Amino acid sequence: MMTATPPTLTLRDLARLAEGDLMVRDVPRAPAAREAFLERPVQGASIDTRRLAAGELFVPLPGSRVDGHAFLAEAFARGAAAALCARSAYPEWAGREPGPLVVVEDVTVALQRLGRRHRDAWPGLLIGLTGSAGKTTTKELVAAALSTAGPTLKTAGNLNNHWGVPLTLLRLEPKHRTAVIEMAMSAAGEIATLAGIARPDAAILTSAGTAHLGGPGLGTLAKVAREKASLALAVPESAPVFVSADSPRLLSALRASKRRIVTYGLARGAEVRPARLEDRGAEGARIEVRGFPPFTLRLIGRHQVGNALAALAVAREYRLEPEAVTEALAAVAPLPGRMEARAARGGMLLIDCYNANPDSSRAALSTLARWPGSKRRIAILGDMLELGTAAKRLHREVGAAVQRAELWTVGAHAADYAAGARRAGIRVRAFRDKAEVAAALREALAPGTVALLKASRGAALEDVLQGLEG
Repeated sequence: MMTATPPTLTLRDLARLAEGDLMVRDVPRAPAAREAFLERPVQGASIDTRRLAAGELFVPLPGSRVDGHAFLAEAFARGAAAALCARSAYPEWAGREPGPLVVVEDVTVALQRLGRRHRDAWPGLLIGLTGSAGKTTTKELVAAALSTAGPTLKTAGNLNNHWGVPLTLLRLEPKHRTAVIEMAMSAAGEIATLAGIARPDAAILTSAGTAHLGGPGLGTLAKVAREKASLALAVPESAPVFVSADSPRLLSALRASKRRIVTYGLARGAEVRPARLEDRGAEGARIEVRGFPPFTLRLIGRHQVGNALAALAVAREYRLEPEAVTEALAAVAPLPGRMEARAARGGMLLIDCYNANPDSSRAALSTLARWPGSKRRIAILGDMLELGTAAKRLHREVGAAVQRAELWTVGAHAADYAAGARRAGIRVRAFRDKAEVAAALREALAPGTVALLKASRGAALEDVLQGLEG
C-alpha cells in the first residue's frame, strides 16, 4: 500500500474546487495578512451545526422543515472556517456575511465536487463497500484489519449516501494510509454516482438481497444485484473485487464484468473460508482460516463470520501481518442494536433491531435456532420497511422461516408474519402494540430463555426494552 501525501484544502481551494465565488465581508488589507487568510486550512465538513467542529466547512442543505441556510450564523459562532451558500439564498446575506461564504449554484453538487477533488489529491488505498446486508459490520472489520498497517479512515455512522460519502472523503487527512467507504442506495444508479465521487481502488460486495426492493428502478432481485455489482465496474480492471461467495446473485451479476474477483464466505469453493468454525453463543465464534492464527470473533451469528472473512480476504490481498489482523478482529465489539447479547431477568436478549430486511432477518433467526443451552426460544419480529409491493409476501416468508422457536409479532405486518408461521406449524402470538410485547417479555424471561428482537429501525422495536434489562 502506498503512503499518502498531505491533501491540502484551504479557504482559497474551497472556491476553486467547488467552482464558486468566495464572499468575505472583512478581508485583511495587508498582502501578507490577506495571503495568510486565504491559506487558512479547512479540515472536514458538517451538515449539522450541533456536531460541527471548529475549523470545519458548514454545508447548509435544504430540509423538509428548515433550510440549512438559516443556521449559517450559528455555524460561524461555533467555529466554522467557511460555509457553502446557494446562490439563490445569498442575497439575504450579502453585505452581512457571518464568515467566509463560497457561493455556488447547488450546494449538494458543490459538496460532491469538493469530496471528489479532495479525494483526487490523496493517493492512498480507498476501498468502496456496498451490499444489501452486512455493510456496516463488514466496514468495521475491514477497517480494523487495515488499521494494523497504518491509520485508516472509515465511514462514520450512516454517512453512506450522496451527502455522507463526500462528507467522509473530506475527512481524509495526511495521516491516513487507507480508507473504507460505505455506499448505500435506495434507487437504481446511485451506486455508480457514489463510486464516481469516491473513485475506489478496490471494492467489497457483501450481498444482493431484498433490501430496498421498493426503490425506483429496482423491484427485482436481479436489478438489485446489478445495482450492487456496478461498484465493481468503478475500479480498475486489475484491482481486486472482494465478493461474498454466499451471494450467488452477486456472482452471477459480475460474470461479465471482466474484473478480478476474490471470493470469501462459508460456501464451498470460496477462496477465503474457514477450515474450522465453532459457534460459541454469546461469546461469538471460533474461526480458523488458512494463513491466519485461530481467533475468536466476538460478533454473534454465522453471518458475522462471513463479514470477518471479507476482512481476512482484504488482509491476504494486501499482505497484512496475520497475527496483528486476527488480534484486531478479535477486539471488534458488537455495534449497538446489531445482534447484541444482553442478560435480562436471568434470560438472554439478542437485540438486532438497528435495521432489518428478509435476508438479515433469516440470518438472525438462524442464529436464534442455533443458540446453545436454550430451553425456550422466542423470535420477536417487527416490521421490515422499504420492501415495496412485495412487503406482504416477504413478511409471510420470513414468518415461515422461524426455526425451533415460537414467534411473537407486532406492527403493521404482524398478521403477515403470523400467516406464514402458522402455515409452517409455528406457534404464534400476535400483539396489539409494543407495550403488550414488553409486558409479556417481562413474564417470559427466565434462565434458559433467549429472545430475539428483529425489525427495521423505523419500527423502534427497542422500545420494549425499557425497564426490562438487569
